[in-house]
Amino acid sequence: MKKILILKMGDTLKSISQKYGEFPQHIINKINLSVDEFIVVDCQRKEFLPSVDDIKGIIITGSHSMVTDYEPWSVRISNWLKNIINTNIPILGICYGHQLLADILGGEVGYNSKGMEVGESDIYLTKEGQKDKLLGVLPEKFEGYEAHSQSVLKLPSNAKILAYNNHDEIQSFSYENHIWTTQFHPEFISDIVKEYVKINKKNIINIGKDYNEIYNEIEDYKYGEILLNQFIKIIKSYE
Repeated sequence: MKKILILKMGDTLKSISQKYGEFPQHIINKINLSVDEFIVVDCQRKEFLPSVDDIKGIIITGSHSMVTDYEPWSVRISNWLKNIINTNIPILGICYGHQLLADILGGEVGYNSKGMEVGESDIYLTKEGQKDKLLGVLPEKFEGYEAHSQSVLKLPSNAKILAYNNHDEIQSFSYENHIWTTQFHPEFISDIVKEYVKINKKNIINIGKDYNEIYNEIEDYKYGEILLNQFIKIIKSYE
């Protein structure tokens, strides 16, 4: 039976992993499927990558690494993904995955001149996003969770911007009919993003933002769960 591959691109904070598990567990917790329907590969530890014939969908997680550092493990995964992109296997890249796919497809990734973004954000769908089969299940304006220093600065050719916010012009994009990305974290819950806000208190203050306001406005939302389960529906429609 073909499975959904989760590419684990790094470890989360210890304070988070001890309570909520690592990035793949956050994703699985929000999807209405059993654990045995997934394959998790720890990319930084260079675990074995399954055959393309055994995969029906791919989710690329976030990471505390930077795409532009081109670490050997990340380059290895990039080269592997370049072959996958030419197939019709549905792919969803989250945060680091969003940036990695942009880089692979010829876009530009780098540090955002506005500094890091962490906390809760109002995100807006573009016209393309409103009619997209993944992002289109969300309202035109929705709340998302953010925790990133780098951004997609230039869209890959032939890609479509699906969502944006006040910090990033490219919060989500699609490529052809089987690749989607989100800069925001649909797998996070409020308590997880609160941990990221707490650990980045000094950075938040240094870029002139109100730490207490950012922390206190974080609430629970179902939008991430809706998006992830819609991606699973898309995978099943490709089978």
